[in-house]
Amino acid sequence: MPAQGVLPLKAGSALPTMNTAFSSPSTEETLQLLYNRAARAFLHRDIVLTTTLIASAFAMLQPPVAPAPDALNSHRRKWDILRITLESTVYSSPPDRDTLPTALREKLLLSPQSFITTSHARSLALFTPSSLPRNPTSAFLPHQVLITLIASSLKVNCPALGREMTEDWLSNPYEKVLELYCLHILPRLEEWDYVKEFLRYESELSAEKRIDFQTSVENIEAQALKDHATQTPAVIPPRIPSPAPSASSSSSSLSTISNRTAVPLSPGSSKLRGRGSAASSTSATSEVTVTKHPRNHTPTPRVGPSSSVVRHSRTAQEPIVRTTGQSPGTLELIKRSLRTYFTANRITTLSILFLLLPLVSYFIRLRHVRAVATPASTADQVKRRLFDARGDSVLRRLWNEVVRAILDTIRMGGGGLV
Repeated sequence: MPAQGVLPLKAGSALPTMNTAFSSPSTEETLQLLYNRAARAFLHRDIVLTTTLIASAFAMLQPPVAPAPDALNSHRRKWDILRITLESTVYSSPPDRDTLPTALREKLLLSPQSFITTSHARSLALFTPSSLPRNPTSAFLPHQVLITLIASSLKVNCPALGREMTEDWLSNPYEKVLELYCLHILPRLEEWDYVKEFLRYESELSAEKRIDFQTSVENIEAQALKDHATQTPAVIPPRIPSPAPSASSSSSSLSTISNRTAVPLSPGSSKLRGRGSAASSTSATSEVTVTKHPRNHTPTPRVGPSSSVVRHSRTAQEPIVRTTGQSPGTLELIKRSLRTYFTANRITTLSILFLLLPLVSYFIRLRHVRAVATPASTADQVKRRLFDARGDSVLRRLWNEVVRAILDTIRMGGGGLV
C-alpha cells in the first residue's frame, strides 16, 4: 500500500493527469514535477511508486545527440542517481519480494559483480552522445553519477569494481591531455624524437592506445616534412651583371697599381719626363717593370708617360705613412690624455680661481690692516696681538686666503651675485 499523503501514479496515467492540471507543460517542467514526487516516494519507502515514476521519466530521457550539454543534462544526472540509489538500497537490504516490481526482482537474481557492471554500463549508454561512432565511454559520465556508482559498489561489497570504474573514469582526462600534448603541442614544436621517446616509456595508457598515438605521430611527422619540402624551395640568388669597363676606369686602375709599386726617384727623372711629354697621348696604359740588380744598387725602372705624376704624389705621401705607422710612446700618450683635461679655458679659470683671487684678497686685507694703525677698542688690540703671536707663515696665510676666497665665491654664487 502506498504511504499516507502520497498519491499513486501509474506510468500510463501520469502524463494525462498533469496535462489536465497544466496547459501543455514542457518536458523539463514535467521531469521536475515527476522528480519531486519520486523523491518524496523514495523517502517514504514507497518502492513501487518510485519505480513507476522512474520508468515514466526515462521514457522521456534519451542519450544526448551532441557532446555539448543540452537542456536535459541535469535531469539525466538526477534521475540516474535516484535510480542507482533505489536499486542498490533494495539489493543490499531487500524487502518482501512479493511487493517489489518485476524489474527489481530480476535485479535481485544477479550477482553483486553483475549488478554493479550492469548499472555502470547503463549509465555510460545514457550519457554518451548518440552521434559519436564509438562505444559508450566514461569520458562523458558526470562525476556525481560516478560517485553514486562507487558508493553502490561499496554497499554490495565489490570494491574491486569501484576501483575499475574510478581508474577508467580518471584515464579519460589523462588520455585527452596526452593526446593534445603528443599530437598537437610537441608536433607544433617539431620535437619528434622527444614525443617518440615519451610514448615509448609511457606506462599509463593501454598498449592499443599507445600504438595508435605512435602511428599518429609518425603520420604527422611525414606530413610535416612533406609540407616543409614543398613550401621552402631552393632559392637561387639573381645574377648581377658586371658593368663594362670604361677607358677612365682602366686608366684609374692602372694608376692605382702604379701607385702601389715601389719606384724610387732617380736623377734621370727629368729626362724621363721629357720623353713622356713627347710620347703620344694614346699610350694611357703602361707597365712599370723593375729589373733585378745587386743589393746596394738602386734599380732603374722603365716608366711610362704618367709615372712622373704618380711619383710626385707618392713622395708627398710617404712621410705621412711613416709617421702614422709608428706606435706612440708613453710620454706621448700621457700628453694626449692631459690635453683632454687641461685645455686653455680650464687653465685660465683655475688660475683666476686659485691664484689671482687669493692674491687680490690678500693685498686688500694687508692694505686694510696697514690703514688701521690704531685699533678702535681693547678687543681689537687683543685680536691683533693674538694674530701676531701665532706667527703664521706666508704659505699658511696664503692657503687661508685661498680657502676664504673660494668660500666667498661660493656665497656670491649662491646669492646670485656671480
